Amino acid sequence: MLNLRRIKNINFNIANNCLFYKDFSCRSKQKLNNISYNLLSSSSSIINHPNFDDRYILITRNLNYIIDKNANTHNLNEKIVTFNKIIVLNKYFNIIREFFLETPFQNVPYIGVEDVRFFVHDNAIYYIGSYCDEMDQRIKIVSGTYDINDTKLIPNIITPSFHTNNNWEKNWVFFNNNGDLNIIYKWKPLYICKINYDTKKLDLLNTNDNVPAFFNMFRGSTNGIEYDNKIWFIVHYSKKINDKNCYLHAFVVFDKQMNLLGYSNPFKFKNCIIEYCIGMEMNKNTNNFIITYSLLDRRSNLIVLSHAFINSLIKYL
Repeated sequence: MLNLRRIKNINFNIANNCLFYKDFSCRSKQKLNNISYNLLSSSSSIINHPNFDDRYILITRNLNYIIDKNANTHNLNEKIVTFNKIIVLNKYFNIIREFFLETPFQNVPYIGVEDVRFFVHDNAIYYIGSYCDEMDQRIKIVSGTYDINDTKLIPNIITPSFHTNNNWEKNWVFFNNNGDLNIIYKWKPLYICKINYDTKKLDLLNTNDNVPAFFNMFRGSTNGIEYDNKIWFIVHYSKKINDKNCYLHAFVVFDKQMNLLGYSNPFKFKNCIIEYCIGMEMNKNTNNFIITYSLLDRRSNLIVLSHAFINSLIKYL
């Protein structure tokens, strides 16, 4: 097993401080192209329902491989396949409705839209996720709007209009930039961008290098949410321990002009080697943070943390 305690200055097991916990993990079976897949639920994204104040929408990735406790991957099929499930929750996080979205077959090693993040802007649901392009077999970003009654996500491939050295595109995140739907493309220097859905291009709006050097390790995990006149994100990065990638997380906080205000020490949710967090939302009544994360790509967990506890983790500049 990896010895995570060799890493210094980490807040371990912040999920132990939660006000509420729920495990949405499940096993299921789905068929694609006449092949049956045994699935485990994994990472998920959560939003406040745009049409009901007392409901939430969860989109959960369900996949066909297993990661053991030592971070070794065991794939039971030739290809890695993702099936996304929509789950509508009431204010107590009980399931009202759930259904799988369609996963069109592709002749690629990674089938389906992976790690979908939902975001509500101007009362519309936007999605963003990773997708293997059948034309060149590369991972790209797809994005668009989603209606809760739709049975699939339309894979609109979005490509940067500016120069980038990335062969694969992943981990773009949304945020509301004073009424404008923007994207964080990278964290050092900070690239603030916007998707032009007509041209299907990601356009660079501005850059800001006034962030610490270690931000170059960060990758987008959650979309930005607004609280206390600030914009809050969770980011992640990986650290090699005994030749295994250990995933760590941190909160970063900006003001409404996207000036950095502070950040947390790295933390773990449950002291697990592979943890992945792509979901964070605010409870509109309590201002508590609702966070969804996966463990070993086979547990789908939701926790509620108080805004006071989250704020206590931040080292303000």
